[in-house]
Amino acid sequence: MSYQSNSYSSYQTDVSPQKKFSWKGALFKFFFLIVFFLFLSVLPFTMMIRSGIYMYHTYALGVWFGLSAGVLVLTLILLFYLLVGYLFFFRKYKASFVAIKRIVLTVFLFVISYTVFALFSFTGKNAKTDQIKQEYAQLHPYLKISLRTLLLLDKDVLITSVSRQPEDYTKMGLSSKSKSLHFVQNTGYVHAMDLRTNGRPVWMIWFSQIYFNTLGFNIVRHGGTADHLHVSLSTYERQQSW
Repeated sequence: MSYQSNSYSSYQTDVSPQKKFSWKGALFKFFFLIVFFLFLSVLPFTMMIRSGIYMYHTYALGVWFGLSAGVLVLTLILLFYLLVGYLFFFRKYKASFVAIKRIVLTVFLFVISYTVFALFSFTGKNAKTDQIKQEYAQLHPYLKISLRTLLLLDKDVLITSVSRQPEDYTKMGLSSKSKSLHFVQNTGYVHAMDLRTNGRPVWMIWFSQIYFNTLGFNIVRHGGTADHLHVSLSTYERQQSW
């Protein structure tokens, strides 16, 4: 009898109590997963643009060489994602060398295709005037790609200014400037653009500010002739300018 009672009591003590469900823990995991996957989704494009800007600001690398470096970085990140996905979900299937080459080529062509699309698909609907539509061709490619990507998320973005001349500031009632990122720089491109804020929802203005800042651009909201967002890429010679 004593043996049975001891066995029964030891059995009872070995059973661990079930953990109570925690709403706080579940919410934390839910939001953590959202933030994590959001981070993974924006990382490739962010690194593409930031890589190009880094190569320009650090080594004065030309626009197209820097953009090529960004394309390479984006391609490598996407391939890394595919590799992780393969190791987690398809490891039991052996991938041949030919299949790997096709995947690499497909990803690379996808990145190139999107880059070309972002550079040359601007229709002018988001330009305030026909003159700004024409000036858009002078805008730096990094800004073009970033703006075109933003338009996929926010179709109401409106460009109010791109290229300027020194006398334009006097016409607007402002003091004349000898240097401005709205002028054509030694890269051959204009390094700044202005985006309308009047009539725009506050959260969309904040989103644009966070978006361009994350990509590595300077973004300032100021008045001048009208309230607007000034988005710019500092030159190699004056990296603190905006």
